[in-house]
Amino acid sequence: MVTHYSSHRRDEPRLSRTIMRLVVVFVLAFAAFKGYPHLKAKWVVWTAEEAPVSVAERARKHVESGELEMAASMLDAALAEEQDPNTRRDMLLQRIALARKAETWLIALPLYERLLSEFSSDLDRPEYVAGYGEALEMGERFEEARKQYEGLLNSAPTGMRAAALIGLGRIAEREDRLVAAREYYRRGLDDAEINSAVWNQALDAIGELNVTLAFSQMETPESKYYTIESGDNLIAIGVKLNTTQGLLIRANGIADPSKLHLGQRLKYTPKDFRILIERSTCRIFLMDSQGPFKRYYTGLGMPGHETTLGTYTVGSKQKDPTWFPANRPSVPPGDPANELGSRWIPMVPAEEGLPSDLGIHGTVAPESIGLYMSHGCPRMLNGEVEELYDLVVRSTPVEVVDTVQWAAYRSRE
Repeated sequence: MVTHYSSHRRDEPRLSRTIMRLVVVFVLAFAAFKGYPHLKAKWVVWTAEEAPVSVAERARKHVESGELEMAASMLDAALAEEQDPNTRRDMLLQRIALARKAETWLIALPLYERLLSEFSSDLDRPEYVAGYGEALEMGERFEEARKQYEGLLNSAPTGMRAAALIGLGRIAEREDRLVAAREYYRRGLDDAEINSAVWNQALDAIGELNVTLAFSQMETPESKYYTIESGDNLIAIGVKLNTTQGLLIRANGIADPSKLHLGQRLKYTPKDFRILIERSTCRIFLMDSQGPFKRYYTGLGMPGHETTLGTYTVGSKQKDPTWFPANRPSVPPGDPANELGSRWIPMVPAEEGLPSDLGIHGTVAPESIGLYMSHGCPRMLNGEVEELYDLVVRSTPVEVVDTVQWAAYRSRE
């Protein structure tokens, strides 16, 4: 007799085995997470190994390894096929960052154009426009760049215009319109978030330009002029005008201070400066009535010899000072062991309890700038302390703070 089996009955053992396997997997997973930490760790590793690594993450690892071309090629290939808009935007931004890093602006331009075309409603659009303007600018397409920056000024809200203002400042500076460029930089500084990358960019730009204008023979809105009279010399003129001999020499191209003549016209820039030293960041800010005039970096006191917080004034400055270290012979100017470098700007205490031996000075150890390695004195690069020396007069206020409270120093609100 022939016995017939249905397909349903034939599949029952297979179905039972499948169900049992699923139950076992579930129990093991539950046990791994609840009762057996070593199994949980293995489970997490297995899961992580099976999870796909994104193109963006792989590209980031190539960048960290210095394999920029590999990262760029990977992103280019992925961008040609990626359908998800969020992923595509992230990869575009990553690819643009690589192009900017390599200064390959011809590659950056079409990437920015694609970004602006596909993501025109993004909240970060002002940042994209500013980046596109800079790419045009670096490609020497200045009028197109100007158009992008000016359009951004007319459309972006306050707080998102700084990059465009800085771009317009760079273009004005290229055109030798230095006063206009400085105004753009100052507006950018006011618009930017304090201590952001764009704020620092504006601060560096305005600092360089402020010093250039103060030391140049170019007339500026704040320039004043003095006509030399009988018996004048640079020391007396500096005292009379409350400015420095160094500034008078630089701003008037004076080769020999002993050869002044009657009726000679001298340019000077009157400034009521103050110096802010921010201990937490090793920064020195030279301030005027409109806010930061220039920022410098400094080295400050090591642990146990911290640069003392408080208010001081500038004392009698010295060029090429002799160093008098404690319990050691004096060290003459120019000696490689002279830790004061080329200038000494003493900080005279303006309140009780402050040390009387501090001063801003140069250094023979430029690698120490930005670090806490001194015995309390702020140290600067020699070229920069020489610049500061020629800008500030005796009695200029100096304040050492832990952190600058910038709300009180916004140049113009």
